[in-house]
Amino acid sequence: MHTIPEVIAAFHEAVNTADPDRAATLATDDVQVGGPRGSAQGVDLLRDWVATSGIRLTPTAAHPTADPDVLVVAQRATWPGDDATHEIATLFRTRAGRLTAVIRYDSLPAALAAAGKGTSG
Repeated sequence: MHTIPEVIAAFHEAVNTADPDRAATLATDDVQVGGPRGSAQGVDLLRDWVATSGIRLTPTAAHPTADPDVLVVAQRATWPGDDATHEIATLFRTRAGRLTAVIRYDSLPAALAAAGKGTSG
């Protein structure tokens, strides 16, 4: 697996421990937060999502893109009240060691396409 940058690994930890303040310190004030229900910006939105979603994310593979500041991470996700494990992916964008975008997709191919990489790997 391609190495996951420290800021993205720390973000997974913050999400899995429901630590919104830690997640907020990893992001820019105007971080883009997105998923199947849409996208918006702001560190307070990120903080609220981490505090309330209950999601647990386990990274399974990292997929670099042509842009060194964009990384797609395949993940196994679980939510409270749902016994299933879902294979999803998140597109992360960083700048100067901080998250500028965290956008969840329902599949790895969708995240790779959004990153401009397609499904070739």
